[in-house]
Amino acid sequence: MVHNNIAGVDNLCWNLMRNAAGGDISSTNIALIEYLLDLYQDNRKWLERYPWLIASVVYSFLRFIEDHTSLIPLRNREVAFTISLLRDRFTDCLVIGRDLIRLLQNVSRIPEVETLWKDLLHNPQSLSPSLTNGVIQILETRTSRRFLQSRLTPDMERKLVFFTSSVRFGHHKRYQEWFQNKYLNTPEAQSLRSDLIRFIVGLIHPTNELLCSDIIPRWAVIGWLITTCTSNIALANAKMALFYDWICYDPKHDNIMNIEPAILVMLNSLRIHPTVTASLLDFLCRIITNFYPAQTERIRTGIFVSLQQILDKRVLASLVPLFTNPRIDSELRTIIQNTFREFCDPPAIQGGDSIKNDDLMDNMLLSLKEELVAETDDISFSDEETETSPKKIVNLENSIPIVKPASAKVKLKERNLLPEDLDIEALETLNHELRLETETLYFKKDNERKCESMEKIVQLIVQDDEMYPDMIAALGSCLACLLKNQIEEKIFPAVLNDDAFEDSIGKPLFVMFRSLTQFTEDDSRRLQLLSLLAEMRTHQTRIGYLLLYFLQVNNVINNNADRKMNNGIKSYIYKEFCETQEIELNDCLLSDLQLCQEDDTSMFCWLIPNVYNQFPKIVVGNEDFLHLVVSAIDGSQIQEIICSIVQGKLNMFRSDAVPSLATSSLNWETIEQYFFWQLVSAHDVDIKVILSNITKLDYNSHSETLTNILLMLKKEKPTLELLKPILCREIKPLNDQFVISVISSWYLEHGDSVANLVSQLLISRCPVVSPTKRKRGQGQGLGSRGGVAPPSAERILGHMERIRSRGTCPVMFRAEGMQKALQIAQAACTDTQRMLFSNLFQLLEEDEPHAPTTNKNSTVGKGRGRKAAPTFSNSNKRNAKSVIKDLSESSEESSEEEEVIKPRQTKKRRKINTVASDSD
Repeated sequence: MVHNNIAGVDNLCWNLMRNAAGGDISSTNIALIEYLLDLYQDNRKWLERYPWLIASVVYSFLRFIEDHTSLIPLRNREVAFTISLLRDRFTDCLVIGRDLIRLLQNVSRIPEVETLWKDLLHNPQSLSPSLTNGVIQILETRTSRRFLQSRLTPDMERKLVFFTSSVRFGHHKRYQEWFQNKYLNTPEAQSLRSDLIRFIVGLIHPTNELLCSDIIPRWAVIGWLITTCTSNIALANAKMALFYDWICYDPKHDNIMNIEPAILVMLNSLRIHPTVTASLLDFLCRIITNFYPAQTERIRTGIFVSLQQILDKRVLASLVPLFTNPRIDSELRTIIQNTFREFCDPPAIQGGDSIKNDDLMDNMLLSLKEELVAETDDISFSDEETETSPKKIVNLENSIPIVKPASAKVKLKERNLLPEDLDIEALETLNHELRLETETLYFKKDNERKCESMEKIVQLIVQDDEMYPDMIAALGSCLACLLKNQIEEKIFPAVLNDDAFEDSIGKPLFVMFRSLTQFTEDDSRRLQLLSLLAEMRTHQTRIGYLLLYFLQVNNVINNNADRKMNNGIKSYIYKEFCETQEIELNDCLLSDLQLCQEDDTSMFCWLIPNVYNQFPKIVVGNEDFLHLVVSAIDGSQIQEIICSIVQGKLNMFRSDAVPSLATSSLNWETIEQYFFWQLVSAHDVDIKVILSNITKLDYNSHSETLTNILLMLKKEKPTLELLKPILCREIKPLNDQFVISVISSWYLEHGDSVANLVSQLLISRCPVVSPTKRKRGQGQGLGSRGGVAPPSAERILGHMERIRSRGTCPVMFRAEGMQKALQIAQAACTDTQRMLFSNLFQLLEEDEPHAPTTNKNSTVGKGRGRKAAPTFSNSNKRNAKSVIKDLSESSEESSEEEEVIKPRQTKKRRKINTVASDSD
């Protein structure tokens, strides 16, 4: 198309060049740039037919050169091509305007560009005969919107226009994150921020309707682009892009909308991000002398004209509160006042009295809707004719007074509107300034003005080191009453992000909290504030947990910004707050959290991890705090807490505290106990610690605890250390299935290893009996002489009998180890015990048959078989049952449900085949 001179191909090339993004060194983008470079170099004569396209090519390739420092061959080609265009067609490039100088400055260290700079500074007419005034002449020319637009891809432009015309302020966070991840997520992309700022300043001029709406303003977007910049060089260039129209501002040719964003960024960042304001003010002061030393006075004039235009167009009522604000470092404040002395003197009102700084702050942000262009309803990009035509300005200078003189006294009708429960006598005891600012907190509807009044109150308190306790008490009483509605309303945001958190603490009470964080630990001035807060807490007990909330929110916000506030500061502020009230930290913290739980469960659950991390000596393992947590949370909240625990961010108790906590939890509600055991599982507590109290748990009364321990044991591998406390449990009541369930679940999972463990334990608990000296039926019996820790053999046999009667794992008793243990236990039993466990002993198997006997007194013949179990009469059985009633009842109950294995005569016994057939 170029070779054939197709009409409109110049516009096609311009649009194609727009798709070559700045700050992008991906292979696709580099390939497009190389193609464009080849196209223009190969068709230089065709290109020179379109002066406006030459200017666009120079503007774009100067930006590409800045990004291609690592692509040396490509950059060298770009430099050679661009410099040749500038030298041959500099007159055509003059239409770019002041941004041509900005881009040349960014690449001025390249030798070829440096040579061009020298000619531009010392011999400008060698480049263009019309360039009679050198660099200043170019700086005085406003950059056409077309060039600013050309450095954003169409997709970026659509997203940015949508962002600034349709996204509501407060709901912009996710859009910012999306834009950041899409376009600004690489180190090379940081240079794109300057292009975005120049686009917003030069092209996006909101209509009156947008300015009156809740759509995110331009200054907020620019502030975000500056605060999230990760490169110092890119940050300096972004600041320069913001102030570039100030340098040689001319009200006749420039637009107020081009300088308005910078002043609003500085003003609106002052409260939340004062470092941003200080950085921009410092930059503004320095560029006067450092930007173009040879033309310092011209640069100073341009910036002074910009500031005066801001006042004349009533963007701000006064610059005094901005230039003399105490949030700015004193050294920088001095530099500002020396540089802009004409703007640092308060304006005078009738009578010659100067207006106070706080009165000026009441009128800092005047609406721009009377000053803006009213001829369009939408954001639009004008052509050259539109740019040069004068704008229609709607100026309603009489609609808003510049400053409202502050009243010395509160009107009588306002005093009658004070809350009925306000202590008027206490209010009258305050000095004039304190009383005036205190009443302002109630009567002013604007939250900003209320916060300023609270700041003034804080300053008056900390400046008066000898304020009487009676004055503190009176002021605390009044503030607690006047701020009652703010203190009692719910402030915890539904959506947890930085903007929502900042909005939630943007109230007068939190101004006082913020002042506390600004004092160092050894600064005595904070004691006055702590005394005031303590007095307020006696009237409004919610002050305590609101302080905890503020400290946590402040930490979250600062962690995302500059990490100013560490955890130690948070701890000592609240500790001193409790000490000022003469209340133990433990009691004060518990009381505040209880009240927070009653008022706002969501805030309470959000505070819990932080409380456990900040006050571990008090709350970790504390029964009262733990019960408070499990009694308040629901399913989703316990999930959040457990996630924090398993991630290692939260520790609510140590393993050695679990037995006492488990004992205390027995009196809690069922759901509270289940939440507690879920927390135990999350902490990976050793099951051995939990089993220390297993014998004290009742199956019917403590079902929640036993159920959770049962589930934990089911996951464990059986060992003797686990088996001993389990078998120590009482055998009654008859419906207690805890031991049966544990051993059965283990046997299903681990097989004969469980039988071997039970047999080892049973053998170890049986007394040693010599078979040559013991007479039949005269065993020593199974007691618990070995101590209380391991279970007695009789108790082990009792549990085995329960398992046998239930029929849960009959194969376990056929194991060789279990057979041997039962044989040894039978030998050690008394007659009563043999009778009691007769059904269990009947499971013993003979190794080989016995010889028949003819004499009832004769003993068993040779062989390794055991003696036959004695046959008991019915009377003997009844006597045995009366001895140990519970166990025999269990046996009788089981005999109704299963086949009873009757005792067989010794001479008829045969060896049982241990290997079952397929049919069996």
